[in-house]
Amino acid sequence: MKQQMKMVLEMDDMQCQNYMKLHGNELFSYMLSNLGSPDSVLRDELIYRLFVKLISEQQLETIQLTHALKELITDRYLFASIDEKGSDDVFIRSFSTLWLTGLFWLDQEHPFMDSELRSKALEKSATYLLQERDTRGFVEGKGWAHSIAHGADLAAMIASHSLVEKRLIPIILEGVASCFWKGGVYVDDEDERLVAIIMSLAKSDYPEEILIEWMEQVFDKLDRKTPKKGYFQSFSTQEQIFCNS
Repeated sequence: MKQQMKMVLEMDDMQCQNYMKLHGNELFSYMLSNLGSPDSVLRDELIYRLFVKLISEQQLETIQLTHALKELITDRYLFASIDEKGSDDVFIRSFSTLWLTGLFWLDQEHPFMDSELRSKALEKSATYLLQERDTRGFVEGKGWAHSIAHGADLAAMIASHSLVEKRLIPIILEGVASCFWKGGVYVDDEDERLVAIIMSLAKSDYPEEILIEWMEQVFDKLDRKTPKKGYFQSFSTQEQIFCNS
């Protein structure tokens, strides 16, 4: 299957369209089943690159997209072993967020979700950052897990989605705030991705006073914690996030 994916990646639009008509279900099913493989070549260079190609060129049928969306928001994908730290399932969760980000982007450009499924998928996805505990960036021998960064990208996409329900924004903000207290130090651009969520909301019609109140509450919590634990590196990272926003 790796060879087939390499071949499809090199096809032009028409060649890809013809191939997907004949073998699309088998190929896409394999991609979905292995999206979180600990093999970085398979996961990053083949499956994810091909996923981006297929959605950007609109090579997937609505039934395929809908099936993937329904699977991705389950405990088998986005919430696989969500309470664990250090397991390979982080790749399943993290790359599920990337796929969901792509699907929500596609839904913005070319709507394919029905309203009930869209609402459910947005609501499920909005809780991801709040629940994720594994803050690893690069994992030796297996590549980028980057669950916080990828989760932030998903949250930013949800926040900017034209059909997002406003009731989900406080959940997203709670998820952002939770990232400051997960015990990790962010050194791989996670801070910039978290800032992107706030910037996205600031540019929308979301009430500015609520964002200001949220920031003040987080600053108050940081101020209370500093005298007890000192000026530690993770606090410095949190402070930098707010300076950037």
